[in-house]
Amino acid sequence: MTTMMKAAVVYGQGDLRLVEMPIPEVPKGSIRIRVVACGICGTDKRIYRQGDYRASYPVVTGHEVAGIVEAVAPGVTKVKEGDRVCVAPGHGCGVCRMCQRGQPNVCTNPFPSLGYRINGGFAEYMAVPEHILRLGFVNPIPATLSFDQAAMSEIVACCLNGQRNSPVQAGDTVLVIGAGPAGIIHSQLARLRGARRVILTQRSRDRLLLAASRFPIDRLVASSEEDLSQAVREETGGEGADVIYVCAPSREAQEMALRLVANRGRICLFGGLPRDDCTVHLDANALHYKEFFLAGASSSLPEDNREALRLLAGREIDPDLLLTHRFPLDQIHTAFDVIESRRCIKVVINP
Repeated sequence: MTTMMKAAVVYGQGDLRLVEMPIPEVPKGSIRIRVVACGICGTDKRIYRQGDYRASYPVVTGHEVAGIVEAVAPGVTKVKEGDRVCVAPGHGCGVCRMCQRGQPNVCTNPFPSLGYRINGGFAEYMAVPEHILRLGFVNPIPATLSFDQAAMSEIVACCLNGQRNSPVQAGDTVLVIGAGPAGIIHSQLARLRGARRVILTQRSRDRLLLAASRFPIDRLVASSEEDLSQAVREETGGEGADVIYVCAPSREAQEMALRLVANRGRICLFGGLPRDDCTVHLDANALHYKEFFLAGASSSLPEDNREALRLLAGREIDPDLLLTHRFPLDQIHTAFDVIESRRCIKVVINP
């Protein structure tokens, strides 16, 4: 077997290079996979194009990973060579109070994150950190899913976590702010959970039309052309949205959600904000008198990833409608250009 592999390495802001590097060793107590598909996340774009304080450069990004188990460390019995698996970026230690409560996504002593400080999936091979295997973030791919389709499971899992924190109830009107992949998935999960109406908003009408061409949405609101507050009032008889998922990294969007939520409504701040602009204005009296609930959503739980694979395998969330572009590893720069253009939903790299 050759000892070298191709990988896409981010050396710093705006500096992404295709290189040859050694194939990683099999970690003690874990596995090495041959990567077949890895989705591009908005986080990957930020680490590469804008820079991210949480990343350690140089780093191989990519954390939406599907592949084949290529080597197994002695004593590992959870998986075997040849298994088709998805790998999600769990970073829990497994022993802290949060991990013991089943919440490794908010571990108080987290391990370095896959694709941030540990090399991820934009490479021909990837070493799976021991804690990721131990905590259940390596899961078998159902026979009905291809590797490309299965790579959609990580972002679906993150949305499932957000929906657990801010649940949709039958008959709700749901507002989703941001028509990127996460916003589209939230809109479809809301429908699966019995939402009466789903409103999807985005500044760009083109992005909304792309979403509507593939998924059923009750109302589209291009906020650069239409008053979102008025649209929500029209759809809810002036009461506000029962559930709001903010899937845009925007302080303005988060503050808008605080104004548009109904009495006893739920808000999920699904998208993080830039570190230097992460303070929002909250009307504490509105929170007090309307009794609405405000939650965050960070990554996912092991069971979310298994549920995501089930939903995709059963086509309750159709992976083929999410996946719009595929590129080989040597065209990863073009793939990031497509992401930047926003004329896509999900983009997958095939190393």
